[in-house]
Amino acid sequence: MGKTILIRLMSVAVVIILMSTAQAQTVNVTGKYIYHNDSQSPLSDVKVALMNQTNQVVATTITNGDGIYSFTNVPVGEYSIKATTDKPSSGYTMQDCFSLLMHISGFLPLNTIQLLAADVDNNNIVDRNDLNLMMAKWTNPSVKFPAGDWKFETPHFSAKGTKNIKEDPDIPIPPASGTTSGDVGSVYIPGSKPTNTLNLSFVNTTNAINSYVELPVKITSSVPATGFGLSIECPSNFKIAEVIPSISGLNVTISGQTINANWLDASLKPIDLENNTTLFVIKGKSTDGNESAFSLGEKSHLISKSGEIVYSAKIELPKLSIQKNESFAFALKGNWPNPFSGSTKIVYTLPSSGNVEMKIFNIQGQLVAVPVKGFQEAGLKELPFSGNSLQSGVYFCTISLKGDKNYTATSRMILAK
Repeated sequence: MGKTILIRLMSVAVVIILMSTAQAQTVNVTGKYIYHNDSQSPLSDVKVALMNQTNQVVATTITNGDGIYSFTNVPVGEYSIKATTDKPSSGYTMQDCFSLLMHISGFLPLNTIQLLAADVDNNNIVDRNDLNLMMAKWTNPSVKFPAGDWKFETPHFSAKGTKNIKEDPDIPIPPASGTTSGDVGSVYIPGSKPTNTLNLSFVNTTNAINSYVELPVKITSSVPATGFGLSIECPSNFKIAEVIPSISGLNVTISGQTINANWLDASLKPIDLENNTTLFVIKGKSTDGNESAFSLGEKSHLISKSGEIVYSAKIELPKLSIQKNESFAFALKGNWPNPFSGSTKIVYTLPSSGNVEMKIFNIQGQLVAVPVKGFQEAGLKELPFSGNSLQSGVYFCTISLKGDKNYTATSRMILAK
């Protein structure tokens, strides 16, 4: 009798030991996702997957408002954590492009999460291809990064069982970081929106309806610049014909009524913008008799030679008013600047459409150039003219219009190299 009771007690003990051991062969895992190593910027609503050694999904969960995720009853083994999200990307700025250029040029080291953000082509190499992709996507949002919109660090850990039931089976995973692709400098703040940092002013221009006009976009800054990004919204009653760059290396994309342009000096040499520098010219025409007012997009900004955003810069956008064709008098208003050393603009107005011919003569009366020859519509015209192939001296510009009436005018130009 006593022997039977003893056997039963031993069996119960064995079962309890086996159950305790089995319970100790699983662990609970807790971790957190934050933005760019910033503990104050948790990433919520991120899908987190627990992956085993064969890269199979064991379990999934979603981070809470504090960026925290957890998995319970994880069996013994080797695991990794992979994160994804459908959150929209707030993009990046020209500061990020500048930082990447500095890194590629050997002047700026990047940490692990910055390198992850910079590898937008997802080939595990950060180079000029990534920079070119970032520059292209900034002006053309339809460009896709092979890396996707977001990238996350992938923590690895070992789940080890314990025979001592009193030991804590919980495994804390150190916080891991996520980043939007391209955000090398951690410019993005979760939940924030980009803001325009340029001071805006307008320059009034008058032209005839359905007559093409060239409208310069100018910027003035007391701080030399190494890059900028501009987003300009053109009014619905303005038909864009083309955008003509005024500085070398300008990237421009036209999407509907939006003009996106950016520039970054590959040589890291800043340009002086103190003298109301023309960045590019918008060529187009008004399609009705209403005023055409242009506006500046929120993501527009200028960066200094140190890569910081410049808040004191002023940008001039055009405001186009419509004037009836007959209110224009025929006039050759001359050229500006005059004297000029390399290039200048010849300004003239046409009261009606017709065949226009412009000729440039030297002081000896020899014909040296024919900048215009062909049909033009009525309106105000600004014609860029280069004197690079000419010698210094006095020249005469003659323009003639043959249409309903014939007109001729002459002005003097001085080239001083």
